[in-house]
Amino acid sequence: MSERKVPLAGSRRVPPEGATFIGDVDPDQRIAVVVHLKRRTPDKFAPGSAGDLARLNKPISRPALEMQRRRTHARAAARVTKLAAANGLTVGRVDLLARTVTLEGTVRQMASIFGATLRVYDDGQRRFRARVGQLTVPAEMAPWTRAILGFDERPLATDVTRLKPLAGAGAGPGLWPTEIARLYGIPLDRDVSSICVGIIALGGGYVATDLVSALAGMKRKPPAVIDVTVSGSGNLFGGGTAADQEIALDLQILASLLPKARIVVYFADNTADDLTGAIHHAILDDVNRPQVLSVSWGRAEKFWTNTGRDAIQAALADAQRLRVSVIFAAGDELATAGLSDGFVHVWFPASSPYALGCGGSLPTLDAGNAMIASEVVWKEGFNGTGGGISDVFPVPDYQSKLALPASLNDGAVRRGVPDVACAAASTPGYRIIVNGAEKVMDGTSAATPLWAGLIAIVNAARGEPIGFVNPALYANPNLFRLISQGNNRVGGKGYDAGDGWSACTGLGVPKGSEIIVALADEPMA
Repeated sequence: MSERKVPLAGSRRVPPEGATFIGDVDPDQRIAVVVHLKRRTPDKFAPGSAGDLARLNKPISRPALEMQRRRTHARAAARVTKLAAANGLTVGRVDLLARTVTLEGTVRQMASIFGATLRVYDDGQRRFRARVGQLTVPAEMAPWTRAILGFDERPLATDVTRLKPLAGAGAGPGLWPTEIARLYGIPLDRDVSSICVGIIALGGGYVATDLVSALAGMKRKPPAVIDVTVSGSGNLFGGGTAADQEIALDLQILASLLPKARIVVYFADNTADDLTGAIHHAILDDVNRPQVLSVSWGRAEKFWTNTGRDAIQAALADAQRLRVSVIFAAGDELATAGLSDGFVHVWFPASSPYALGCGGSLPTLDAGNAMIASEVVWKEGFNGTGGGISDVFPVPDYQSKLALPASLNDGAVRRGVPDVACAAASTPGYRIIVNGAEKVMDGTSAATPLWAGLIAIVNAARGEPIGFVNPALYANPNLFRLISQGNNRVGGKGYDAGDGWSACTGLGVPKGSEIIVALADEPMA
């Protein structure tokens, strides 16, 4: 490649916090990276603005989008492959629909071409490769380079990876997901056989007998479950690890709400770069064509590079074009996201203006466990719903009429997180089966697939996917029961619930049947 290199803006990475430096990566080790392409001209509109959402709300099919990408990105991809081949890199898959080119070579070659500094770290649970510093790119490809991912393997977070006690101390036996759905008026008798829903799974796996047993306990018919390996080892059950618990939770909630539907589990490795690849793959999957995607993974915004966020933003923008609803967990470590740096943090991708971010509530049931007697923000000790004001994204158009609180970090008003909520507390908790044993789980990673199931039922009622649902939900706050009590503060730092939208539970918890009726007739944007 050309000897003239330019810095890739927004690519700087710092060493992983709390991990021990072991040494440099073997320079002869072969690795693969993915170059994410972009158009040379910058976007005209800010993410989530009225002009941006209007642009993305023009529906298009996957084949038509691919034809469009061949016109707009083929020349850039050819430039990258030519430069790579000329400098000894192996060119792998060129995916114009996803706007990516995969390159393979040694660490020494990657360091020479892209300025990548790769080191080995140990966080006490695993050893992994991490990239530090800023990337550079040859000047000839710089205008078309959005991100270069694959160098960094530091693990991503999900709200069960901290291995909290199941259901908390003194908790009861929990409720089956169908029982929790009924608390919110989510009907379980709808024909959803035309629906396909996707789940992102980073590591771990599931066994079919657990799903069969759980559905039998709920007297529900099983859906068709399809495994798709995007990266890593695919469905690799580890005997009940945290990652196994996450998949079981997501899968059993969705399967119980959506009998006879198709559920696709997209397996990838537990890294931010692999999460990006899995989201791209699921949204652009022209074989299974999921209408809804449930993602219980994320990390505080501060841990993402600008280029890494931009790569996911590009995928979520495609989700809007293709009418795929994407729901993300807002995290389980309150307003600070479990960090002790003196600031509050929200999770990305939940903070994306293209995402439906899902927070958590703590319901108290009546004596017969048949109704919710009262409901507050989910907060139990140091666990509880994430939420706050983004440090990165401006206020999206659909939140422009809200009285959003100022960020506790800098006083600015930006994108508020979450958008919606439902039960996430350890009591009553969600009863599932893992490795043959009943477990009771909590977290926004339980609330997220419950909301994904509700949106899927909306699609079945409409007879077509609603796609990006945020504007319709914000335009109809009467479809929610407001959560006005509680907070997600840590040491006094955080946000409070109140008389309107809050940075704890968003618009509130769903009035399930009313949402389905209202959105079934919602016109296409």
